[in-house]
Amino acid sequence: MTSYQAQRITKELKPISKTKRGKNYNIQEVILSINTLLENKRIQKRTRTSLKKVIDILIPTLDNIIPISFTQENTSELQQLAQQALTTTLEVSRKLAKLERRSLEIKGRYE
Repeated sequence: MTSYQAQRITKELKPISKTKRGKNYNIQEVILSINTLLENKRIQKRTRTSLKKVIDILIPTLDNIIPISFTQENTSELQQLAQQALTTTLEVSRKLAKLERRSLEIKGRYE
């Protein structure tokens, strides 16, 4: 994806946080923005393919959120276990997303 495409996708979005060199956006909003952009019939085939690949990478990251409700009983042990599970899940998901991006980059070079 080009920087121009990234700008078009995030143009109307409000960042949820900022880092030293960039802005962070809500993944669901980014996916909706990409889908809106894909509805434009004038988008070129190569751009459309690139945007669909980005969506394919972003959608699995939505499964990283695990809602947990705690009661007063045994909360410290549950919180530790939940934190450990969440940390492990996020780490695995990040690694899988990174491998998926790398795979798509390699495929893109040879298409």
